Order: sequence, then structure tokens, then C-alpha cells
Amino acid sequence: MKVEMLSTGDEVLHGEIVDTNAVWLASTFYEAGYAMTFRTTSGDCLATLVETLQQRSQVADVLIVNGGLGPTSDDFTAQAAAQAAGVELVRNPQWLQEIETFFARRGREMAAINLKQADIPESAEMLPNGNGTACGFRLELNDCQIFFTPGPPAEFKLMITEQVLPRLLHYFPTPRKLTCLRLTTFGRGESAIAAMLNDITLPANTTLGYRAAAPIVEIKLSGNQRQQVEMENCWQEIKLRVKDFVLFEGKGGFAAEIATLMGPHYYPLQLSEGISAGLLNWTLAKGGVPLIGASIQANNEKVDFQSWATQMTAKLADQALFLAISPMIKDREVGLLLVTPQQSYSFHAIISEALLNVPQRLQEVLVLQAMYLLHRWLTSQPVTLIYQGLDPVLK
Repeated sequence: MKVEMLSTGDEVLHGEIVDTNAVWLASTFYEAGYAMTFRTTSGDCLATLVETLQQRSQVADVLIVNGGLGPTSDDFTAQAAAQAAGVELVRNPQWLQEIETFFARRGREMAAINLKQADIPESAEMLPNGNGTACGFRLELNDCQIFFTPGPPAEFKLMITEQVLPRLLHYFPTPRKLTCLRLTTFGRGESAIAAMLNDITLPANTTLGYRAAAPIVEIKLSGNQRQQVEMENCWQEIKLRVKDFVLFEGKGGFAAEIATLMGPHYYPLQLSEGISAGLLNWTLAKGGVPLIGASIQANNEKVDFQSWATQMTAKLADQALFLAISPMIKDREVGLLLVTPQQSYSFHAIISEALLNVPQRLQEVLVLQAMYLLHRWLTSQPVTLIYQGLDPVLK
């Protein structure tokens, strides 16, 4: 089964806005068993839209068309659909009444240009819009079920949930229920992680994929839910091989996992940041980690690593955890410190030239490395530096 999406609009094509609808749809359809196989984008050009609809309908079983149902002169989607199907646009009296009611409830006069939002191809099925005035519709072309949806996310998501998915279950009642096991790693690049898993024997008809978004690499094992047992067995082997580089499993997020782990320990967390400039505090707080204080230190190249570590350790409150990232020390040096009620862990490292040249990436790496130290302690694993761009300075 081939499921595709066509996003429309010059603002999407030219990168003026991020196509969040496409990301949401891909995830929603995957979980429903209708994994997308192809996505494309078209600008606001009637001829291009007609050509694209005719072309993709000859390939896809299901095509979701998003955008271009508004009242303005650059909204061509309904007209393009009619031309592609060789039918006329007709005014839908039911939706016309809905639009009039929409404006009347708000005490506003409906502009004449809104009338076109009730025009849909003659052979189409109207799809109500619970959040706006753009009428959605379903059209069959070349044995492809095409669903035309509005662009605003609130309208789009409601129409997909309430109108499109129920119809997909009617036309394609036995979706292939899919499952995807996810693991997010840190410290090694995509090729290095892939090399660790190169000779893994996968269950039949499953795929092992990677998503590199430096400084992390996500590992994904995808397959049919009927293979869940075989996939879980394979997954245990995968986790064992990359265990030293694992941040978290699933979609929950690293900070959220740390927050969960800290629950049984009852130790509040203090932070001190230098070069990370508050990013560590923001990341942990967003994930719900209990914090009792945070400070930011200015860069001071006159301070050596040992003085900094001693100064930071002295700030620890009784029965609290303390996590610190130093300012830049001397040329390319940085320090990380984790102090627990039982033990202190201090790390002195040289930042690689490549990492130093990308300040935002450097901050992200240091924050993840600091969180990694805390996570390893919370899970009773060896606490150590792991990122290759941070070269430990031997004492």
C-alpha cells in the first residue's frame, strides 16, 4: 500500500515556514498502520498542481493534499482537483450554510471571497472542517483515494483525526500495524554506531535504521507488530552492544528520564554553568528535573582547572547533587564536575578544533555530556567522559 502526501504553498516550497503538518501526519499515520511512502511539495501554481495530482494519483493508493483551500486568489487546490479529475467545481450548499453560520456566530459579515471555500469538485465527498471555513473533500482519481485538507495545523489535525482516518479504515480496513523501537545514543558518530551493529541478524522483514542529528544518533528497528517478540530479542542484543553510548530509549527524552530516575534518590540538584550559558538549566528544568539553584560563571582564562573544581565543590549543599560545566579555561580547556553525597567526579578535557568552531554545537555537546555523567551515576554505571570531541587531560 502506497500512502503519499502533497504539501502546497509557496511559503512551504521556499522554506519560509516549516512543514510541521507533514511531520505530524507521518507520525500519526505510522502509528495507525498507514506508513507514508512518499512526500512532495508544490508551490501555488495551478498547472503544476494539476500535473502533480494526475501524476501521483497513478502511483499512490492514498494521497493527502494539504493547503490551498483558503479564500484568496492564490488558493488553487480545489480548482486543480476539479481539472485533474475532468469535472466542474460546484458550490456545496451544506458547507455554504456552515460558513455563513461560522461568521454569524462571531457577529461578522462574510466577505464575498469566502464563497469559493464552499466550491468543491462535482464528484467529491465533502469533509467538514470543525475548526475553520475551508471545506475539505475526498476525491477518487486513477483508483487513488485523495483527501484534500486545510493548511492551518488546528484544522488539518482535526480533519485527519475525525474525517480522514475513519475513511481510511473503511477503504483499507486491515492496516499493517507497525512498530518502531528507538534508542538515542551519544558520543560516537553514525558510522561508528552502525559499525557496532553491522553483523546483527535482524528478524525477517524488519529494518535497522539510523537518524544522525549531531551530537546524537538515533537507532530505529522497524517492523510489523506480529514480529514483536523476535524484534524484542534482537533489540536486547542491540542495546547490549551500544550500552556505553545510550542516553534513553523510546521518545520520552533524556531530561525526562533523568527526572524519573531522580525520584527515588530524593537528592535535589544544584547547577553551575559557564560556557553552556544556562542551556543545562533550561534543558533539565524543561524535563521536570528537581532543581534547587543554578548559577552562570563568566569566562576567566586565569583560573586553572583545579582551582575551579575546588571552588565548585565547596558550594555543594548537604545531601544534594551538584553538576557543573566550567567557563572556558585557558585556550581550549573545559571542566565538568559531578558531586554526589558519596563521591566527586571531575573531568578536565581539551575541546577539539572542529567542535570549538561551532559554538552552539559545543554547548549542546557539553550539556549532553554533563547529563550523561549524572545519568550514569543514577543508573550505577561507571561515570566517564564519552564524547570524542572532548579529549581527557591526564592528571
